[in-house]
Amino acid sequence: MKTQKNIEITPNLNDGHLDLQSVLDLTDAIFLVIDMNGKVTLINKGGCDLLGYSRQEIVGKNWLDNFVPPAFKDELKKYLDRLFSTNGEVVSNFENPINTKSGKEIFVYWRNSLIKDENGNGVALISSGLDISERKRADKVQQVISQILQASNTGNKLSDFFSFIHTSVAELMPVDNFYIALHDKEANIINFPYFVDQVDKIAPPKRLGRGLTEYVLRTGKSILVDSQMDKTLVEKGEVEMIGSPTSIWLGIPLKIQDATIGVLVVQDYNNPDTYGVKEQEILEVISFAISRTIERKRVEQEKSRLIEELREMNTSKDKLIALISHDLRSPFNSLLGFSEILNSEYESLTHDEIQEYLKVIYESSKNLFNMTNNLLQFSRIQMGRVECNPTKLNLSKIIKSAVNMLKGNAIKKQINLMLEVENDLVVYADEDMMNSIMQNLISNAIKFTLKGGDIKISAVKINAEGNQKAVEIAVHDSGIGISESGINLIFSNAIHSTPGTDKEYGTGLGLLLVREFIEKNGGKLVIKSTPQSGSIFSFRLPVLGN
Repeated sequence: MKTQKNIEITPNLNDGHLDLQSVLDLTDAIFLVIDMNGKVTLINKGGCDLLGYSRQEIVGKNWLDNFVPPAFKDELKKYLDRLFSTNGEVVSNFENPINTKSGKEIFVYWRNSLIKDENGNGVALISSGLDISERKRADKVQQVISQILQASNTGNKLSDFFSFIHTSVAELMPVDNFYIALHDKEANIINFPYFVDQVDKIAPPKRLGRGLTEYVLRTGKSILVDSQMDKTLVEKGEVEMIGSPTSIWLGIPLKIQDATIGVLVVQDYNNPDTYGVKEQEILEVISFAISRTIERKRVEQEKSRLIEELREMNTSKDKLIALISHDLRSPFNSLLGFSEILNSEYESLTHDEIQEYLKVIYESSKNLFNMTNNLLQFSRIQMGRVECNPTKLNLSKIIKSAVNMLKGNAIKKQINLMLEVENDLVVYADEDMMNSIMQNLISNAIKFTLKGGDIKISAVKINAEGNQKAVEIAVHDSGIGISESGINLIFSNAIHSTPGTDKEYGTGLGLLLVREFIEKNGGKLVIKSTPQSGSIFSFRLPVLGN
């Protein structure tokens, strides 16, 4: 029986059948050799696979000109020049992006060694490279998330934050078409607070429909939609074709806990390869930070709005209290003063004096009643307790009732009141509000018209916009008029009181109530006035009948 011997075979590295190219092709890492001019003389199979080119498409080409992004080309050229001029003294490891055949950049970490000739001079650079794109992408995603979270702590407006999100995502992927849609549950509409698009320039708010955005809102899941997927969803009845067609559409839900508050969308109209699973995963990761920040900003804005409203209410309250303490004091002083005279000196007063004092007390009481009524109506408006309940109203009766109530004030100032109102005018408005409107407008005209002046109250049918029938109600006076700044003050919601031509006092609330009540009935107050030449206060209401 023969004894079997173990035979050890040692490969000869100088054997032409075991060349360097064959050895380097065994690894997935990139192995690259470039000469002093940057020309590629060798690249292994792993490098070709990673770049997407064949070996023939790479060898013989200048590495810097064909495979290095322009932003890094000059820096790498300087490095190679120093490397060969110092015979390898500056050799170091580094990382930089390279261009693949598909157009995408990948990041590679390089270890380098200088190949020298028999004289010790550098003739070529051999580099081994590892694809670190995933690590770089993960680092960049974390950086973007950190940026977004930091931005959430700033005092910037929500619109500024949306723009910042767009800029941040642009560091990770192309975002030429980018929008954020937020769902308003109370109104059941979608708003587009941020919208940048190459085709559709604006995106107005809309009611929920069957678009891709609404699909993400309904499902609460992200979706990557190419043309085939879009067709499939339409055929299944899940979505409808809305807007301009895209080659690739990526929608990511924005969630707070389990509730979807909106959708972040990126899309490309031309290149279906712009977005894929990796981009979808990246946006899913950062969507949580975006959602929390959007919600936080919305809460902050709502808080700021409420604080501003409270501040305005406090300002109005302070002005109101000041007006009450000043303007209500005058009629009370008049009441108390003449009442005291009647009480203490009744026996010594003549019949005419008693009658005159009683007349003053009556006028002061009526004035005080009107002022108090305005205060009560204003306070109800401030508390949101005024409801508009329109009904069919005979406008002539409303106007005549207001004129009869204020006729005494006009007679006292010898003012001529004229009516130009058709008897059969019927409008659709709230009765209490119309009474208040006419009483305040006529009272205001009397207040600022000099003794012996004229006031005309008119109501005429007109053709309004769209040939709709309307009635225009106007109060003309020959009074002292209002300056432009005074008119602006009336429309600024400021509480402002000015004594009348006979030193009549008021709370400054009359015209505020007039404006509010006219608007609640679908009209708009218009003021035309010239100082010392009188004023016209007018508004329109829909008229019923022919």
